[in-house]
Amino acid sequence: MPRIALLIEYDGKRFHGSQYQVGVRTVQSELEDALAIFARRELRVHLSGRTDAGVHAAGQVAHVDWPDELELDLWRLSWSLNGIIKNDLAVVNMQVVDNDFHSRFNAVSREYVYRILNRPQRSALLKDTHYFMPHPLDVKSMQDGASRLSGRHDFSAFRSTNADKSSTVCTVTRAELLQLGDGKLEFWIAADHFVYNMVRIIAGTLTEIGLGKKTSDCVGSALDIGDRALSGPTAPPWGLTLSSVRYPREYKLFENEIPSNRRLKEISREDL
Repeated sequence: MPRIALLIEYDGKRFHGSQYQVGVRTVQSELEDALAIFARRELRVHLSGRTDAGVHAAGQVAHVDWPDELELDLWRLSWSLNGIIKNDLAVVNMQVVDNDFHSRFNAVSREYVYRILNRPQRSALLKDTHYFMPHPLDVKSMQDGASRLSGRHDFSAFRSTNADKSSTVCTVTRAELLQLGDGKLEFWIAADHFVYNMVRIIAGTLTEIGLGKKTSDCVGSALDIGDRALSGPTAPPWGLTLSSVRYPREYKLFENEIPSNRRLKEISREDL
């Protein structure tokens, strides 16, 4: 059975998270339902990781095993799936990968962005993608706090209290707060591993620093001591987007777009 990797994006507002849950709409169930309509059988979709209700994704990765007896035309499959699913979810790219590829277990890092709108009045256009903060923020102090996250640390203080018992040690390769103008702030963070609600708790902590309720030193103290009480509140989900998932270079994942039917025929002629 050929294995297909899928690059997907979604607006998380109307999803109860990415992972399957009984009786509610999720990204996984939506994809599996669409595949079942197209393939006329149930197929299991495996995601690179879960996102919570309300969280968006620009570069979520999944994989599915395609039945041998069915024709595999990636262009037709992607167009058909996008025609079946609602417009807050889209299959952006597809690629046939080795059968040893696993969207979750082969991922080497993930990158998230948390967006804040810091201006006196709310936005009608950014309300579903930015955390609105009308009070002035000390951005330099927030940037100082963000810079202390880089490296290998125990993020127990930035983990939700109802999280599972997985390792809390993460290696952060990027932790950067960008000031884009017009009150738009973006906190970018990349790591080999994330604990539950880690990015949203960091975003809440940085916001507290910006409001003067905490100092930037609290980030280092929270990392060293590991006490959840030293970090800030959990920021709302709609400001968070899973930006990308990275894999070993050998997979050459999504380096090319899906060729159209016409291009597929041209490729076939070139191979003769």
